[in-house]
Formats: sequence, C-alpha cells, structure tokens
Amino acid sequence: MLDTLGLVLTGDNGNILAELTRNRSVSAVPVAGRYRVIDFIISNMVNSGISNVGVATRSHYRSLMDHLGSGKEWDLNRKLYGLRILPPYSNSDMQQSIQGDMDILGGVLDFLRRSTQKYVLLAGADLMFNTTFEELERCHIENHADITVLCHMEQAHGEAAKGSVALKTGESGRVLDMEVGAAGNFSGKRSMGIYLMEKQFLEYQINRCMARGLHDFVMDVLVHNLNSCRIYACCYEGYVGRIDSVASYYACNMQLLDPKICDALFNVKTPIYTKVKDQVPCIHGEHGAVKNSLVADGCIINGRVENCIVFRGVQIEEGASVSNCIIMQNSRICRNAQLDYVILDKSVEIRQGKRLMGQESYPVVIAKNIIV
Repeated sequence: MLDTLGLVLTGDNGNILAELTRNRSVSAVPVAGRYRVIDFIISNMVNSGISNVGVATRSHYRSLMDHLGSGKEWDLNRKLYGLRILPPYSNSDMQQSIQGDMDILGGVLDFLRRSTQKYVLLAGADLMFNTTFEELERCHIENHADITVLCHMEQAHGEAAKGSVALKTGESGRVLDMEVGAAGNFSGKRSMGIYLMEKQFLEYQINRCMARGLHDFVMDVLVHNLNSCRIYACCYEGYVGRIDSVASYYACNMQLLDPKICDALFNVKTPIYTKVKDQVPCIHGEHGAVKNSLVADGCIINGRVENCIVFRGVQIEEGASVSNCIIMQNSRICRNAQLDYVILDKSVEIRQGKRLMGQESYPVVIAKNIIV
C-alpha cells in the first residue's frame, strides 16, 4: 500500500471512559500495560507500508502529542512524509463550530491536497486489533469501489454504543443498508470505522459537506451515497477490541490475560510499536505473589496480585491485595490495602489499609494523581 495516505481521526473524548478521558482522548488512553489505543492503528498502517500518516485531533490532545512525538518509534520521523499531527482550527470561532468528522476533515483539507498518494485510508483510533490492509486494498480494487469499509462480525449485547454502525451486505459484499446505533438488526457485521477511498473522492465529499452544512461522515457520506456510490464491505476475521465505554475498556484489557488473544494482538510478524521507556525489569519481593497477570517493567511487587494489568513503575507494598484490577503507571498501593475490580489512572496512591471494591460490569475508576 505504498500509494496510500493514512489519516487517523482521534475524535472528541466525550468522557465516555469517565475519569480516564477527562484530560485525554480515547486514542491516548493507556492499555495492555505499556501501550496507548492509537498505537494499534498507526502500527497497522506502518506494517502495511504506509509512510505518510496524519493524525487529526479535536480536543484534549496534549497527552497524544507527548506520546507520538516525532513518530520515531513507528519509523515515521522522515524528511519526506512521515507522521503529521494536525491540531484543529486555531480560530476559536471555527473550533466551536466543529460538530462532526466532516468539520475535522475540512480543517485538514490542505494536508490532503498536498499529499501525492492516490488513496486515503481513513480510520478512527478506538480499536485494538492487529492486521495489515492489503486485503482491504485488494477488495477495493477488484470491486471498483468508491468506498470500502473494513468490518467484523460482532455479537451485539443489549443497546449498541453510540456511533456503532451495523451493515447489511449482498452476496458480492456490496453494502445495501446501514444502521447507526443498531442493536444487531442486521447480520452482525459491524463497521470498524476504517474506510479506503480515493483521495480525490474524499476531497469532493468534504467540499460538498462543507458547502451544505453537513457534519457526519457516516450519515452524510456513507448513508447519503448508498445508492449512488459503490460502497463495499471487507470482513476482518481476527480479534477486535472495541473501546467505547468503561466496561468495554475493562473487558478489552482483561481479555489480554487469555494467551490466545494476547498472541493474536502481539506477534513478531506485525509488531505493535509504542513509545519506548527504558526501565529496569520488574522486581518481585520476598512476599510478592503474582498470578495470571501482565506486569510491565519497573514495577516493585511485594503484595499479592491476581488477574491484573499492571503498568510501568507501579509499587505494591507488603500485605496489599490487588485482584481483577488495571493499575496504571507510577501508582502506589500501600500496605494492607485491598483492591478488587478497580481501574487506577496514572500516579494514584492508595493509602494503608484502604479498601476499594467494584464489579466486573461496573469497575471503580480513580482519576489521575488522586490520593485515596
């Protein structure tokens, strides 16, 4: 896919992850002990041979910019193309007028025009998956499609998340109908929010929407053009972790304790890259006990840890018990504290003897830098 531009929309945080997205977008939320959500889509693009990647932001993007930096970890710190972080409009009046994806795309229209690639791979940054996009490109070219949507089979549970897109396709793979926020009325095919199209086609759609006051890519480009454009779906059969709520964020992380899912996400052939931080290996003290957990480097474990995701630099003191938890970077669990079904953001301290209990479907979330 050497003739393809990658364009990532980080969107609005919307506080869908409660305290975790108070000051960061979903794309910048830490996952899997050492990664951020955006690492997956950028790594997939790089592994597909895409060397020109733009990241269009909307709000709360300081954490994202700090993480991505120059793009060195993804081999995108280049003189020609590479990684470009595209902040929103600098004019406050224009920034307040942003109501949807098309407004964000209108703000990066100059970046699109300067790019020389024929195709654009437009993607969100709220999924955890590992693939390359050669099959998507093949489907797009063979079907002479205007837009090809990457989708996967998803079993809906109750009310679908806001923005979830269900697809109805024909035998050839052409999209016949779409429902936004549908709870599984169709075959179970769900859009992954990844679209391949020609750059010229996308520029035309941006200009059309801006001229008519239209704001939503799905409704105003996809649904609007179902009959007039050739829109096809290409199914991805691997693991997909969709992060659209606190419950789904917790579930996606806990699923990594399954070796099959962990191997599906992280493999040697198509690695997931992230910002490198050189730290010493994890230290297990004399009284430390770890069972069925992912523990990152730089941790000091002197308590009991079971079924947990533990990020870099976490300290768990003697007598502390942590189970079914996600503990983010540089947090400290003091002596005799007990945590169960808890998500701690970065640099949280749980004082001696404290007890926090949540539920699998409703884990307790503690914001960054809080002392309990």
